[in-house]
Amino acid sequence: MDGSKKWGIIGPGKIAAKFAAALALTEGAELVAVASRSGERAREFAAKFGASRSFDHYWKLAAAPDIDAIYIATPHGFHCEHALLCLKHRKAVLCEKPMALSNRQVQEMVSASQDNKTFLMEAMWTRFLPLTGKLLELIGEGKIGKLKYVRADFGFAPPFNPEGRLYNKELGGGSLLDIGVYPLFLCQLLMGEPSRIMATAQLAPTGTDDSCVATLHYPDGGLAIMTSLYSCQTSITAEIAGTEGIIHIPTPWYKNDRLTLYRRGQEAEDFQFEPMVNGFEYQIRETLRCLDEGLIESPYLSHAFSLSMSRVMDAIRKQCGVYYPGE
Repeated sequence: MDGSKKWGIIGPGKIAAKFAAALALTEGAELVAVASRSGERAREFAAKFGASRSFDHYWKLAAAPDIDAIYIATPHGFHCEHALLCLKHRKAVLCEKPMALSNRQVQEMVSASQDNKTFLMEAMWTRFLPLTGKLLELIGEGKIGKLKYVRADFGFAPPFNPEGRLYNKELGGGSLLDIGVYPLFLCQLLMGEPSRIMATAQLAPTGTDDSCVATLHYPDGGLAIMTSLYSCQTSITAEIAGTEGIIHIPTPWYKNDRLTLYRRGQEAEDFQFEPMVNGFEYQIRETLRCLDEGLIESPYLSHAFSLSMSRVMDAIRKQCGVYYPGE
């Protein structure tokens, strides 16, 4: 490690609090500044998590000369704007998922990263969990034979608030971008970008998707199904099946520390991993590693992967009739 990297946070909300807690326990990282549209909110967050400075404008944080990296935790609708601001000032960016509202916006962000030779990564923290590494290892070793099927879901039942981030179009509301990004991530990590998509959704009164189901088809006959719902609690489990076996991840699959391998004619095999602090520490470590190596993207969660995810989400939204302002 070349020395402790100084971090800033844009958007001191609930998920930022979780990130700040993990940051405090990660060697080589230090939270030094927080920015919010509300100066009072920024000061309160900074005091709670030990940051020495707070700002009432995002640009002030982006322009601060001693900041190495910025975590963007604002609603989806502002990710692109805030990432571009930080990249323009050559601040490394870890941007909360989804990277942005659309493929066009993600392209802008990637171009800014490349033009400014500055690190950019989508904060898909599930990618860096020990469980995910083991999952890829088991599949790569052929433990379940040829991969044929992936299924993952995420559903819960929040109260309907047309002004809140879950349902407000201006904020990038909708189940797909908020929680559907998790099962979609798993499908694409394991099977790649689909050749054909069939999607349907139930829309909320605001025009965002209250529920979304997408079937992803692949040229080799592979199939993946992702489901996201705001209408009810679902099992939040994942199933990965091949010609010789099945891998099951129990609830909640996207932040678990165990999985089970079922192979034809053999006893089930359980795998247990190190307990998480809160799960965010792994993506922080990956960001620090990339910064130390002078990379502008992670080889484990590349710009190309985020671009692919955004293309698929665009296609799903189009089939479901969900559009955001400016599209």
